[in-house]
Amino acid sequence: MGRIDTTFAPIPTSLMKEWGQDITYIKTSTPRTYNPTTGAVTGADTNVTVKAVITRVNPRESEGLYQTTDLKIIIGTDELGTYYPTEADRVQYQQAGATREAKIIAITTYRGDNPVYHSLIVRPQ
Repeated sequence: MGRIDTTFAPIPTSLMKEWGQDITYIKTSTPRTYNPTTGAVTGADTNVTVKAVITRVNPRESEGLYQTTDLKIIIGTDELGTYYPTEADRVQYQQAGATREAKIIAITTYRGDNPVYHSLIVRPQ
């Protein structure tokens, strides 16, 4: 384990416990299959409840590439372990008393030998 792992890996865990809110991280299943005859798509998703911090995307950090409704979601290593998010995955979160779903459009993983935390840009659907 690298020095980054031993020094910084515990920090997101304590921040998520204190400041995070529960969201549902939806891992897309192994390759989905499409049956052109029936139109059915097969494959199941895996839902994981995780703690995350949700913030707005600052236009200066995104070089103006994102919409004003896009959000940044920060998830620590205790939440996803060694799993690396993909753009095929989704998240569900509570906003104004309603459950919203968002598509992941950008991922930045900060890591040493293992992930320390993931910063996701998501677009509500």
